[in-house]
Amino acid sequence: MKRCLLLATGFFMLFAFSFSAYAQQKIAYIDIKQVIRDSKAGKAANVSFQKEVESKRAVIDQKRKALEDMRQDVIQNGAVMSETKRRNLAETIEKKQKDLDRTREDIRVELQRKDLELTQNVLKDIEAIVNKIGQEEGFDLIVEKTEAGILYGSSATDITTKVISVYDASR
Repeated sequence: MKRCLLLATGFFMLFAFSFSAYAQQKIAYIDIKQVIRDSKAGKAANVSFQKEVESKRAVIDQKRKALEDMRQDVIQNGAVMSETKRRNLAETIEKKQKDLDRTREDIRVELQRKDLELTQNVLKDIEAIVNKIGQEEGFDLIVEKTEAGILYGSSATDITTKVISVYDASR
């Protein structure tokens, strides 16, 4: 009996010490998407990316327009064209359609790579700032809001706006 009481007391003390250590930890969270969306560097990266998208869209639109013009020509003048000319035009249209499809896919891949590259550059900067804030303010743990699955967090533990301020000031 004495042994059980001693064991129970030991577990209670272990629980009490671990609870008090847990209660003293300083934890915060950050919303990375908000930092990317609202910071000056994130906005600049987005503007740069949108310019790239628009220039690529213009290339695709130009090729698509040329293809549509060829198709319209076949529809309007197909009845008066020779069989050979119609066949050659159909082959040309097919080649241009494949070229357009390849261009779209190449641009899609290129834009994904560019978006990832821009995002990675911003994330590197953010990581350095979060580490600096964590060390200066004595945080034991800083987690990312969506990745950590935070459903609720006190605004007192949200350092997102602070990170944005420090990030913008460093630019």
